[in-house]
Amino acid sequence: MELNELYALMEKFEKSGLSELVYKRNGDEICLKKVIAAAPVAPAVHIPASYPPHEVRAPTVEPTAPKAADTELITAPLVGTFYRAAAPDAPPFVEVGEKVKKGKTLCILEAMKLMNEFQAEFDLEIVNILVENGRMVEYGTPLFEVRRA
Repeated sequence: MELNELYALMEKFEKSGLSELVYKRNGDEICLKKVIAAAPVAPAVHIPASYPPHEVRAPTVEPTAPKAADTELITAPLVGTFYRAAAPDAPPFVEVGEKVKKGKTLCILEAMKLMNEFQAEFDLEIVNILVENGRMVEYGTPLFEVRRA
């Protein structure tokens, strides 16, 4: 399966009312699952990738299990390696307590040698960074706890 086909499948699954999908084709098998929360779902954060031509589903804002009542979780839209900075010797994109304007880069997720840079879709404050730099994350892993500014 081509990467763009996978992302298109993920996007259609996210928009569907399904909670689980198993897709098999030409020996490839993909299983997608999502937790349906009882609380209303917050709007998705669209964060465009700024690297080579591929489209990535942006992290979503999930209202499930935030630490404070007025915070939201931004979760990983794909499996990859989480990076807080553009290079090992570069400063992190964001820090805890920082107020971030719409469009500012939050992190990079590296997947299949492609660097996917994610930007904030709305003004926010970083309440907590939930993943250690350089760690692999699964689809849906909470990355940031944020408060809308």
